[in-house]
Amino acid sequence: MKKIKFGVKGMSCAACVAHVEAAAAKICGKQNISVSLLTNSITVTSDDRTDEDKLFKELGKALKSAGYTLVSDEAKRGDIEKQEQRNALIRLIISLSLTVVLMYVAMGHMMGLPSPAVLNDPLISAITQLVLTIPVIVINFKFYKNGFAALFRLSPNMDSLIAIGSSASLIYGTVMLALIFRAHSIGDMAAAHEYAHGLYFESAAMILALVSLGKTLEGRAKANAAKAVGRLASMIPDEVLKEENGEQNLVSLSEVAVGDVLIVRAGETIPTDGVIIDGSGAVDESALSGESIPIEKNKGDEVSAVCTLVSGYIKIKTVRVGKDTSLAKIIGLLEDAASSKAPIARMADKVSKIFVPAVMSISLLTLMLWLIFTKDLSLALDCAVSVLVISCPCALGLATPTAVMVGTGRGASMGILIKSAEALENLHSVKYFMTDKTGTLTEGKPSVTDVCLLDGTADELLSVAYTAEAMSTHPLAVAVCTYAQNNGAKRLEASDFTSVTGMGISVKIDRQLCLVGRPEFLEDNGIEASTVASATEKLTALENDGKTAICISLGKRLLGVIGIADQVREDSVEAISALKRMDIVPVMLTGDNERTAKAVAKQCGIDEVYSRLLPADKERIIAEYSAKGRCAMVGDGINDAPALARADIGIAIGAGTDVAIDCADVVLSKNSLCDAVSAISLSSATITSIKQNLFWALFYNAICIPVAAGALYPLFGIALSPMIASAAMSMSSVFVVLNSLRLRYKKIYINKNTKENDEMFGKKQTIEFTVEGMMCNKCREHVENALKGVKGVKSVDISLEEKKVVVTASEKVTEQSLKDAVIKAGYKV
Repeated sequence: MKKIKFGVKGMSCAACVAHVEAAAAKICGKQNISVSLLTNSITVTSDDRTDEDKLFKELGKALKSAGYTLVSDEAKRGDIEKQEQRNALIRLIISLSLTVVLMYVAMGHMMGLPSPAVLNDPLISAITQLVLTIPVIVINFKFYKNGFAALFRLSPNMDSLIAIGSSASLIYGTVMLALIFRAHSIGDMAAAHEYAHGLYFESAAMILALVSLGKTLEGRAKANAAKAVGRLASMIPDEVLKEENGEQNLVSLSEVAVGDVLIVRAGETIPTDGVIIDGSGAVDESALSGESIPIEKNKGDEVSAVCTLVSGYIKIKTVRVGKDTSLAKIIGLLEDAASSKAPIARMADKVSKIFVPAVMSISLLTLMLWLIFTKDLSLALDCAVSVLVISCPCALGLATPTAVMVGTGRGASMGILIKSAEALENLHSVKYFMTDKTGTLTEGKPSVTDVCLLDGTADELLSVAYTAEAMSTHPLAVAVCTYAQNNGAKRLEASDFTSVTGMGISVKIDRQLCLVGRPEFLEDNGIEASTVASATEKLTALENDGKTAICISLGKRLLGVIGIADQVREDSVEAISALKRMDIVPVMLTGDNERTAKAVAKQCGIDEVYSRLLPADKERIIAEYSAKGRCAMVGDGINDAPALARADIGIAIGAGTDVAIDCADVVLSKNSLCDAVSAISLSSATITSIKQNLFWALFYNAICIPVAAGALYPLFGIALSPMIASAAMSMSSVFVVLNSLRLRYKKIYINKNTKENDEMFGKKQTIEFTVEGMMCNKCREHVENALKGVKGVKSVDISLEEKKVVVTASEKVTEQSLKDAVIKAGYKV
């Protein structure tokens, strides 16, 4: 079996994917095709004997009948996409410009605006409106083509509603123009002015222009997502240092083959997948695994493309190049995930399947009944067209986009960028909230969490550690130095720096040997085993909490142990708690080790944890959960990109990589996980508004259509003219817009510790007191864990220097219960 990929010209939305799939399925079978909106392509799975030229011709013919063009050259896709965007923008600008002028000509005099005297002639005004309307119709003729085609297939959609509404206004306006011409020719100017009120050319053009604007805005998300693949590919260097016959030369990456020997120096990106044959160093694998701390790699270890050599020097023998590398597989996952997303069926589309045929039937029935009973063609036409005009789908068509527009606008003001209407519509029904660990739940960089003193003073411990680590470039060393500087430690004179990969470092300080690293490293360099054993309990406790522990010695003394970890973000616990209150299940997906993953999950309150995952694993687990319920995935790294694309809704932390942001449906620019909860709450409010809008649009039609059909005429002599029907139609649209604008002021979840959230999830209180007996960061952690174990506690803030504790908890938590928890932990309040 082989996969054949072609480009597709003309796709702009999820509906296009469905149309292309349906057309291609007639040639290749539904199970053998995969259409990607992300890359404007279609992939056909076939046997090795398939004639690609013949397949291209047959498939091209099928797609052409559906309104799309097949492209054989993949290189043309970028140019095709840019051209499509440019053409859409030009069509939009022309449509809006002509519609504004048309509205001025048609309604300017009603508003008291100045207009040329020549337009006072109803015939000249009518012809001018028609001339301005025709280009808008021609430019947006695809709505007529697609809408009526769907109608004739007995599956009307929003395009059908647009086509019917615009056509009704255009046809009636044209009839009125003919009557104006007739009245004008016989000199009956009063009749000509009366007929001029029945012109609805501006309605025909306005419907098309507004819908075109909405389509253009929705297409922006797809265009941004398509950039992700290009960004991924650009991360690999164009040239690499190759060793051959003892010589080192810069060569193009395209010239590298399996078995070649490449040299990678500190700070460089590994260009291919390979095995280290010489040297060692710390490799940052966060791009693939999400592991926050670089991993020491030695001879015989495998390394992957797109990872970075943080420190050291390695020679690698390439084992996979080009499309076989880990990076290429990530790109493939992105395309597969994007093409597997099912198009979202909008509420209005579902309603239109019944609504449009019903309205057309009622209009036709109205015409026939009035002709039969009154034989008055004018009255029959007035009633029939009034039914079409008053049921013009403006309100129904505006129900979703206006609410989405206001919802996305409010989200932007809160730092939540929602890229598509589909994401905003789907967020409210999320059942599973999948989250990365590194950079999402945690800060994304290692920092010192514990300083355990065993000998000497804390100042001495920090100064010695600072002096030694200042000579290293390892990320853990940076964390120690930063902590020491923030705590006023002094850097001492040092010499004879030595680094042992994967073990630790040694320096001379005041003629004494200083060792920093693993316990076995200290033992191997002269520290007595019994002395090292005294730190075992501290080391075990730190490592059980998912932290990296390093020992510091000077001479024969073991000064202490420092714990280092990627700390949990302040608001992660609050966000996870809020999700649970919404009956959403949080799940952690991380490439980090199991011990660290479980420690972070416990802190955040997450019960379901998956660790040591590669990008393909995350994407697979997302697919499994999606089968059980709608999934949202939040992440920040390149390794999260396939999962973000596969999830029903991808959410990227704003500080994440450009690739993750491009693949996501929602971007949290403030880097707060609480904003993900805000986005879900905003989605719920938006969906409520949409449902209200749809109800009003249908309720309005249920009342007005019978009146427009003349139901009140036999009893009360009341019959709506098309002009009044048009005004009623406009009022329904205004109501929908005003209802959508209410979203700007509706209560939604904002962030922790806000008054609005207190009203939604229960009021909170702040309790302060002093705790005696806390001596170090480990003591602080014991007190913090004890307080967080009290049900209803939201957050704990402890100042070790002032011995002060500030607890934020629900109003049901008593101060005494907090104090009892501290006392039970062995401290005095």
